[in-house]
Amino acid sequence: MLGLWSAACLLVLLVVGLLWVGDLSLQWPVLAVPVLWAAVALRPRRSESTRPR
Repeated sequence: MLGLWSAACLLVLLVVGLLWVGDLSLQWPVLAVPVLWAAVALRPRRSESTRPR
């Protein structure tokens, strides 16, 4: 849950920064970072019993 929250905060901060200082039409690929961050946070986890020792 913390990963999704931090990805959302990062997305908001990046959008605000791009609108305030940057050029959104040129720098939009930066927004892929929080999207990838959220995708990693949402990936299924292995349970503790199936992990190799």
